[in-house]
Amino acid sequence: MILSEKELLDPNRRYWIRETDTFELRNGKTFNLDDTRQRFEWEAVKHCPLIAPDYYSKDSEGKSLINGDAKRYGVAELYVVRPGVESNRRVSKRKLKHDAETYIYNDERGNDGRVLMARLLGHKMSGMPDADVTEFLLNIADNDPQKIIDLYTGGDTSIRLLFIEARDKHIINYKNRVYYYADNIVLGATDDAVILFLKDPKNANILKLIKQDTYPDLITKETKA
Repeated sequence: MILSEKELLDPNRRYWIRETDTFELRNGKTFNLDDTRQRFEWEAVKHCPLIAPDYYSKDSEGKSLINGDAKRYGVAELYVVRPGVESNRRVSKRKLKHDAETYIYNDERGNDGRVLMARLLGHKMSGMPDADVTEFLLNIADNDPQKIIDLYTGGDTSIRLLFIEARDKHIINYKNRVYYYADNIVLGATDDAVILFLKDPKNANILKLIKQDTYPDLITKETKA
C-alpha cells in the first residue's frame, strides 16, 4: 500500500485493507462492528453486489435482489441480518395488519361502508353478504394492510369513488396508457395521478364537469332544490 503521512498518522485509522486483500464470506458470517478490524473489513465488502442490504432489498426495477423474479434469480447471494431489526419489522407489520383489520370490523357504516371500500378497490360487491365483503377486505389487509389503512384514513375517498364510477361510465377513458376526460383533457397516467389532478384546486372546474357527467340526476336534483 502507498499511504500518505497524514493517513499513517491518522489516530482514527488503526487498520488498513489492501485492494488485493480477499475475504471469505459465507452463510452465517458475522461482523462485530465494535471491533476495529472487523468494522473496516465490513466497510470493505458491504457494497459488494453479491450482498443485499437485507432480505427485502430490491433493485431500481423493483426486483428482489435475493429472489429475483419469474425470469431469473436475484443477483445477490447473501443478505444482511441485523439483530433486532427483523423483529421490529415483523412487529410493525403485525401492528399494521391489526390496525387495518380494526378499521374493517369497526366501520361505522357497517356493510355499506365495507361495500364502498371494496368498490374503491375495484370490486363491485353490492348486495353480497357482509361476511363475503369482510373476508375480501381482510384478505387485502393480510397482504397489504397499508392499502386498507389509507382507504379509511385518507381524505380523498369521495374523489376516488367519483373516478371509479366515471371510468365505469366511460366519462373518463384510458387510452395510450393515459387517462382522458372529453378526449382531450389529460388527467394522468395512473390512478393516483388522476386523484391528485382532481384534488388540485386549480382543476376545480374540470372536477365539476366530471361530476355533472357522472351524476347527472344528482346535479338536476341539486339545481331544482
